[in-house]
Amino acid sequence: MSRKSPLTGIVLAGAAAMSFAANTATSPIATEGGSNVLTFLVVRSVAAALLVLTLLVWTGSSLRLAPRRRWAAFGVGTILALYSVALLSAIQFIPIALAVLIFYTFPILTTLFLWIRGRERATWTAGIALLVAFVGLVLALDLGNPALDLRGIGLAALSALGITTVVLLNSRLVGGGDSRPITLHMLSAASIVFILVTALLGDFALPDTARGWWAFSIGPLFYAFAIVTLFIAMSILGPIRTSMTMNLEPVSSMVLGFLLLSQALGGLQIVGAALVIIAVLTIQRAKGEQI
Repeated sequence: MSRKSPLTGIVLAGAAAMSFAANTATSPIATEGGSNVLTFLVVRSVAAALLVLTLLVWTGSSLRLAPRRRWAAFGVGTILALYSVALLSAIQFIPIALAVLIFYTFPILTTLFLWIRGRERATWTAGIALLVAFVGLVLALDLGNPALDLRGIGLAALSALGITTVVLLNSRLVGGGDSRPITLHMLSAASIVFILVTALLGDFALPDTARGWWAFSIGPLFYAFAIVTLFIAMSILGPIRTSMTMNLEPVSSMVLGFLLLSQALGGLQIVGAALVIIAVLTIQRAKGEQI
């Protein structure tokens, strides 16, 4: 895969970003059609785990992890489950574009954590980017709007903290090895958490409308496709360039939110979203130059 052109990697990473956005956008359609967030996540995580398992078996890769790494992966998978619930719950209260935009501040949160811990050197470029991101986020959220639901903002912020934790722990867990077996264990743990909670609550709900079934069926497929496509893109581009291309997801979420959910952002909100995305790209580019 590494012999393929960078353009192929960029196209695949872009497809993964749009697929993640499509998965998120179909969630509220499924819930409006009679399902719920937990049921959607059960199907999504199981489908992704099975596809990753199939990929590993097909390529003859090892599924085994040392006991300590296995339990660590299960722990990270539990955090993955928590932030997934938070993100999909957030879009029940605020537009999908805003929820995903808040979620995608995790590179900024990661950078701040590394600065505080002294594991990365602070730079003027990154510092200015952080300030621009803050201003952009204030504009995008339209904090003066009385209709703004703080529950959605809080849940989206919780999802951003969750993915930041997963990124930091996962980077230490993977090291220089193959990330796919670890991802399989994480997805398996998340699936188990979703299944157990859904069973305990007795809250497994299938859609009862045609539109709901369409979203419920296609959403998890988008997610599973995105997971595997992301692996391939990373093998071609590497993690830094792949993550930069993945910033297409907030843009895709904005477009899909308008097309599928009739959610339109105001002019200043779009400017704010653009500032946040530019700031994140700047920080990621600076990391790539350091490497």
